[in-house]
Amino acid sequence: TSSGWAMIGLGVGVGFLFALLVLAISVVSFPLLLDREVGVDTAVLTSIQAVFRNPVAMAAWGLIVTGGLVVGSIPFLLGLVIVMPVLGHATWHLYRRVVAN
Repeated sequence: TSSGWAMIGLGVGVGFLFALLVLAISVVSFPLLLDREVGVDTAVLTSIQAVFRNPVAMAAWGLIVTGGLVVGSIPFLLGLVIVMPVLGHATWHLYRRVVAN
């Protein structure tokens, strides 16, 4: 029905906004917390600033992560054994390029 499609569209939209928020908060903050002695507030603010300064690169990274997780989930989640370490390693290199020493 039309109300069902509207609910699906709203759910996809809300999920997309939530994914953007999580990406903006976490893309740089987790590696930064592991690499340097900074507080959570500084790490989150740095991550948000990095996303606003590099929107195309961060959007591409979000699509790469999404695609990797989808492909890794297809073979009964067994592909995640390979995908997760690769994404973790790539996230570290993204952090090192985005955040200056």
